[in-house]
Amino acid sequence: MSILKKIKKISLQRLLILNILLTIILGTAFGIQFRVPPFDIIKDNLLKPLFIQSKISIDKSVEKKIDIFWKEKEKLNKNIDYYGGIDWKKYIYWAEEIKKGGYILMFRHAEREKWGEALGGFDAYELYSKTDARNTDWYRATCLTERGIETAKNTGRAFKNFGIKIQKVFSSPSCRARETAFYTFGRIDEIHSSLLHKTAIHPFDRHKFAKDLRETILNFNLDKDKNLVLSAHNSVIDFEGLIDEFNDKIGLEETGFYVIEKVDSKLIVRHQFHKSSEINMIMFRLDPLKKKCSQPTNPSIACNSM
Repeated sequence: MSILKKIKKISLQRLLILNILLTIILGTAFGIQFRVPPFDIIKDNLLKPLFIQSKISIDKSVEKKIDIFWKEKEKLNKNIDYYGGIDWKKYIYWAEEIKKGGYILMFRHAEREKWGEALGGFDAYELYSKTDARNTDWYRATCLTERGIETAKNTGRAFKNFGIKIQKVFSSPSCRARETAFYTFGRIDEIHSSLLHKTAIHPFDRHKFAKDLRETILNFNLDKDKNLVLSAHNSVIDFEGLIDEFNDKIGLEETGFYVIEKVDSKLIVRHQFHKSSEINMIMFRLDPLKKKCSQPTNPSIACNSM
């Protein structure tokens, strides 16, 4: 083979590799920009926290309370297993805190179909036309999936089992937020358009929605032993001027929620339960059980559960 042919062969190989790399890079960039699964996870869990890290501040008084809480727990139980990649100390502490009450719990709705290319327009039209999207041909764009409905129901079961008291439930007018509120807590006390995600709101109007939501929360007379639930969306927490202080990162998966504390005239994000799985599990304490099956060859009789 001549030297010229070898050069051409190497050049073609390099060009092919370069094209493959560019395709991967452009495909990834497109997926992240338009939140195409699974790239939406990369955006929410990896990239977004890098840009908001500067917002996070540590409240040493709260950290001290968490340390005291766990010193007492570890005195009583020397065999705590922290396996799972979760900061269980904070998760369990804040689960116990919301059980006491006095917090604002801002939820991201449960699962919807991913109509990312059109979602903002449907949400804006649903609010503008005062339409119940569930009764339209495009309900799949803005309402919950069957999976989302069942997840919301399970969160409701967990809250009830754990004894978390809810004073009021406020919801975004969006179908999926309303359905999340109802299937989780069995009620919607008020609908607030300021709980709609800002990507469905005209840029000229977003500051009005942020101001309205902040005033609504600050003026709410919250009982010390109960919580206010806000059934909302992922970007609501990003409203400019809404939150004064972040003690935890922002960005939730569907069914996750923030624990917000009202301190005088300040709103502080104390903790985020990133998704429902871990918090719901915490709310069901289990003991090891055994059961003999009376008819081993027919487990549907007295042996299909504990």
